[in-house]
Amino acid sequence: MKFMQAVLVNRKFFRFIQSLQNAPWVQMLSVVLLICFIAVSIVNLSLFDEHAEREVRVQFSSMDNDQTPDSIFTVLEQMKGEPRAEILRTHLDETPFWIYASLNAAVLNHHNQMYFESRHLVQSICWRESTVGELEQLVLRTNQGRLLSTSLLGKADTQGVLCQFSFVGPATLQIGLQSQADFNASSLDFERRQGFLEGVLYLMIGFVALAAIMTRSSLFVSYGFWLFASLRLVALSEGWDHTLFGIELGIETLSHARMTALAMYFASTVLMMWHLFENVRRESWVGVLRALQGASILFMLLALVAPYRTFLELFWPMSLVAVSVVAWVVIQYFLEKRDRVAIYYLAAMLITLTGAVAEVLAAWFEHTLLLQYFNSASVTVFASVMTAVALAEYFRKAQLQQQLAAREIEQAHERLESVFDIAPSAMFTSSVSGELLKYNKRFVDVFLNREGKPVFDFLQAQRLQTLFNLLETPGKSSRRELPIVMGDGQTRWFELVVNRDDRELVGVVSDFTARKDKELALQHQATHDELTGALNRRGLQHSIHNRLIKGAGTFTVFCTEIQQFSRIVSAYGLAVSDQLLQAFQIELHKYLGSYGEVARLHVDQFVVLIHQADALRAEDEFNAFLEKIEATPFQLDGRAIQPTVLATLVFQGVIDNVLDVMETVEVSMRESSAKTKRSGQAERIVYEQNQTRRLLEQSRTIRRLGDQKLPQGLTLAWQPILALEQPDMPLYAEALLRIKGEDGQLSSAGFLLEACERGGHTAFLDNWVLSQSLDFLSENSEALKKLSVLSINVSPGSLNDEVFLQDTLALILVHQAQASKLCLEITEVGSVINLPAVQTFIEQVRTLGVRIALDDFGAGYSNFRYAIDLHADVIKIDGSIIKNICHSTESHAVTTAIVGLAHDLGCKCVAEWVEDLHTLREVKELGVDYVQGYLISPAVECTRFLNLQSPLDLMQDQDRAMMIQDIVDALPC
Repeated sequence: MKFMQAVLVNRKFFRFIQSLQNAPWVQMLSVVLLICFIAVSIVNLSLFDEHAEREVRVQFSSMDNDQTPDSIFTVLEQMKGEPRAEILRTHLDETPFWIYASLNAAVLNHHNQMYFESRHLVQSICWRESTVGELEQLVLRTNQGRLLSTSLLGKADTQGVLCQFSFVGPATLQIGLQSQADFNASSLDFERRQGFLEGVLYLMIGFVALAAIMTRSSLFVSYGFWLFASLRLVALSEGWDHTLFGIELGIETLSHARMTALAMYFASTVLMMWHLFENVRRESWVGVLRALQGASILFMLLALVAPYRTFLELFWPMSLVAVSVVAWVVIQYFLEKRDRVAIYYLAAMLITLTGAVAEVLAAWFEHTLLLQYFNSASVTVFASVMTAVALAEYFRKAQLQQQLAAREIEQAHERLESVFDIAPSAMFTSSVSGELLKYNKRFVDVFLNREGKPVFDFLQAQRLQTLFNLLETPGKSSRRELPIVMGDGQTRWFELVVNRDDRELVGVVSDFTARKDKELALQHQATHDELTGALNRRGLQHSIHNRLIKGAGTFTVFCTEIQQFSRIVSAYGLAVSDQLLQAFQIELHKYLGSYGEVARLHVDQFVVLIHQADALRAEDEFNAFLEKIEATPFQLDGRAIQPTVLATLVFQGVIDNVLDVMETVEVSMRESSAKTKRSGQAERIVYEQNQTRRLLEQSRTIRRLGDQKLPQGLTLAWQPILALEQPDMPLYAEALLRIKGEDGQLSSAGFLLEACERGGHTAFLDNWVLSQSLDFLSENSEALKKLSVLSINVSPGSLNDEVFLQDTLALILVHQAQASKLCLEITEVGSVINLPAVQTFIEQVRTLGVRIALDDFGAGYSNFRYAIDLHADVIKIDGSIIKNICHSTESHAVTTAIVGLAHDLGCKCVAEWVEDLHTLREVKELGVDYVQGYLISPAVECTRFLNLQSPLDLMQDQDRAMMIQDIVDALPC
């Protein structure tokens, strides 16, 4: 009862919220609140200062400091003869200036606070000239970010003040005098205005960040970026940009911070436009927008390296062109689409342009009336509000489009219901409790009896209710194949496809017996030998796999081989030899078919896989079969054929791998044949568990590891990894195993890796790779200063070895100076047995500076949970996904999801197997941080990385390298 009440209350609340959203008075109230907010902003951000009337402007003389003076007194005498003015404009001149202002003792009695107003002042020193001609250095302090002040209280004998100032940017300087009370009041007004503006913008940034997190919309991220850039521009205009998040910026840092703020504002404005007008970028203006994006990147780079003067000389004309272009695009968009988003965004631009014009007019005509209401602070708030209104209109339009799409879906659903009854398939709907609600004529004819009850159990109410609950969430579907034994003993197959929403289960039932019979026939052909009817190799592997799914088991394998079968074929022909194989399989199945599966592996080789529980009884039957074969010849076409049989019994211990069973059988049978050839007679050979294990290990060792020795020519090669966002940053590489031939060519070492994985030698090999890599880094540390990260693969078999973990930690401690360059790539992390131990190991090496990467992410055992549990620094997207990204929507979607996950977790992502320019361009646009593949370079000898400056230097084709560089430098769409 309480639950029903809660549901009703929630529905009423939802309807109430929806009615509020659609009410016309809500929009009117929003407009009123917006006007009130703008009015409050105008009052708080006005530059009108009641204390300005009581200040005294001081005229002063100025002179460039082109030459080093003989003494400061020489400068003083020279400055007294220079003409005077109330304002100094540097016109981007960064040469230090001498400033001299003469003062009246009568004025100083009432105005003892002297201030120097300039937002571009970076260095200053001042001296007071007394009436007796002495110079005393004054104490200067920063009061309002753009003001320097000094107190002349008690110094009425001051005749003048001499200063040396250095400026950065288009600086202006004004000097004034105020009383202590007026100066303090002005400072409080400035701080109040600054605090109000910072509070409003930071509050808006906070709301935008919350909206971005909740909606995961890049548009909100762009808007937050634009708001922050606007805040820094206001700080620059108002003169309180000397600090960033409470950190005082130095002289060099301050100039770059100012240039970065301008570049950020330019880039964020272009980015906002790119998001708000999505269909513009698919039309004729896409080239213009791309050019603006390129200019944004150029300004960001110049902000880091260029002088302030050079930057401004490029920035202002480019900004004027950009504003004109953006305004034209927005106007054209409005004329074509009649979209109110364009109007609001254009209004924000006009407000910003009005503020800029007001500042220019105030600076040119020295009149501050416009700045009282259209200063940088108020204009930024108004532009931010109008941009927010544009965003609201953008999402309102998107919501209307969604509602329209929902109506279309509802209409389509109604049309679907109209054809429900005439559909050729049996269709039905049921309630949450499994009760049938609707069904068409086909369903009635086939699946309901005369009383209207379901004929088959799988359509009973209890079964349908269980299906509804198993689907868990709306939108999920399920497909089931149901075999039904009919009254005549025949099996009919029905396919049940169900889907659920919040209230109903929708199902389609069809009889696909004919198709299923064909599928079973094809499956039988794929898993059985066509001649004898026994299992073939694939069928035997499938049988072993099905047993292993239920858990590791112990098997006994009976192997038989008809000796000298080729001679029988030569003597009697293919027809008789085929009859012999068929008769042989029939006898083998007669004796052992009830104990296990009979399979034909080769032409004349048969095996019987027996579970250990039946091994003793099956062995007696196997001996009886051998006695029968030896005593009674086969009668085939009037011929009596007595074959000689080689029998092998393999007692295999507990196993959990299909390939181990198959390889054990193969090795045992080869060894038996070899023994028979050596002895000259066929015999019954038995291999116990320890013998089969020894044979298997010997085979692996001899064939792949060369008597437990690493192959000759084994070496390490490094494959470069190219950074897409920071191509000029330090080098990245991955260490790979290669075999170096006598001709000096590098070839794959895949056979060695396979042997080590199957033979359990991965820890030995991984330890060797790690040791060799750290030794090379230590020996060539000077030549590898450019190298930042070297990735080394660590297999799950190694991570399951406690000794390996201890040895690796000790090895890294010995080479701790190189640990910060090391990145351990974990492959198939899902195969790790003791995950807590591996997590502890990762935390230990991470404290030493080692990074952790998840390799082959998106394939194999890798999944999203391990990326969270192991706190990986890097995620490497599996190459099988990347290579199809340009042709497969599934690969594209998976890559997009992995990149989003990596960035949300704070990880970097690497795309493997990037082999062409199209793939490089695609992963670049998806936001991948690094790429690796043959397009950049295959693995090369690690000595080629010595003193290497860029991964592209490894390419012989420099034209291709330039094409890659162009793609890397391009701004992603």
